[in-house]
Amino acid sequence: MTDTVIPASPTTTVAPVIVPGRWRKLALVVAPLWADNNESSVLSTLAPVIVAAVAAPAAAVGYLTSIGKFISIVFGPLWAWVARRTNRKVAFAVASGLAGIATAATGLAQSYTQLIVLYGVSAVFIAAALPIASEITADLFDDASRGRANGYTWGAISLLGSVLGPLIGQLSRVPDGWRYGFFAWGAITVLTAVLLAVFFTDPAVGASEVAAPPTQQAEDSRITWTKVRQMLRIPTFVLMLIQRLISGHLLIMSFGVVFLVHTYGFSTAVASIVTLPFGIGYLLGTFGGSLATDFLQSRLPRIGRVIVLQFAQLGFGVVAVVATQHDWGGIEIFAGFWAVLGFMQGLNPGVNRPIVAAVVPPEMRGAAFALLLSVFEALAYALFNLAAGLLTDAIGLRGVMLWIPGILMLVNAAFCTILYRTYPRDVERQRALLIERARLAVAE
Repeated sequence: MTDTVIPASPTTTVAPVIVPGRWRKLALVVAPLWADNNESSVLSTLAPVIVAAVAAPAAAVGYLTSIGKFISIVFGPLWAWVARRTNRKVAFAVASGLAGIATAATGLAQSYTQLIVLYGVSAVFIAAALPIASEITADLFDDASRGRANGYTWGAISLLGSVLGPLIGQLSRVPDGWRYGFFAWGAITVLTAVLLAVFFTDPAVGASEVAAPPTQQAEDSRITWTKVRQMLRIPTFVLMLIQRLISGHLLIMSFGVVFLVHTYGFSTAVASIVTLPFGIGYLLGTFGGSLATDFLQSRLPRIGRVIVLQFAQLGFGVVAVVATQHDWGGIEIFAGFWAVLGFMQGLNPGVNRPIVAAVVPPEMRGAAFALLLSVFEALAYALFNLAAGLLTDAIGLRGVMLWIPGILMLVNAAFCTILYRTYPRDVERQRALLIERARLAVAE
């Protein structure tokens, strides 16, 4: 970091601010985020019947997912910039509403080309959700509460999506049922956008921290290339970008059902059952994991979050290898493994976002989350899905699952070891910066 700060004394603290109605406001933010995030579940769950309906190649789900994520790499940061230059609430609500309309229109596709175009258009607007919602969450909750807030957010998103997963799978039994899936999800997304527009009040940048007077915060909230370069000088943040780039567990969400159908012979309706235990496991991981993370953070403030992050990657890699490389027979056994995979993946939101928020100044968090989630995570998701589509013919889906969600995640766990050195130093720098800002604000 380039800020010059005065070292904090042992007795100096930065008092957090409890934002009024923060949990209600979080729920309003989560609603469109859930709708936008789970739009792809219609594609991944009903992929076999969609491929047949529009005469698409077998690897179409990988290609479509990749296209959507590549689009978000460009438009995620752009939406974050638009939100800062205009109004976060309005930008989020408008983008979510247009995403819903585009999602519904995707159900009208009559060919593979039309499906690509319409799915791509929806991705343009869906890209707004992650960076804007993540930044608002950081502004609603102080450092001690962000683990729980992010854990509850992604637990609820996954549970709701997973409960609907088996129901979406049943649409495979209905002629053109996949179209109804897109129509319904589009309508839900528009509804959440309306709720956000009518009932949400933006807490303002840095609302949960005493960092600077409101006028200074408004000035600091502008995203510039100078600030982006400053952000990329934070070692922990750079390491978190790389860590997301090698997060192979993202493939389970998009290819899990297709893998079970093509590798072990389940029907789409039966294979989609695993989305429910995955969601329940994810919920337990986010809720329980966020509580465990906050507990470890209070006991081991220098490394508590890093321990949880590393455990999540290691556990996922081990279970993925065991779960995907053997025919376990009935769907019940696979469902059990998917529940554990969901738990391990669910540990991540409650720890990686607080790690980033703890080392990046409040006015840079929008850009930070845009880079982390809309660029690097989306790039990883796109590349892994594209690779899965291309490698399926060469090594089969079983081989793809071995190397990407399995072995690569073990590499990811080893990589996290570097954070034990950088994270404590970057947290202390950020803490000293906030204390100095608070001192100057009081002096003024």
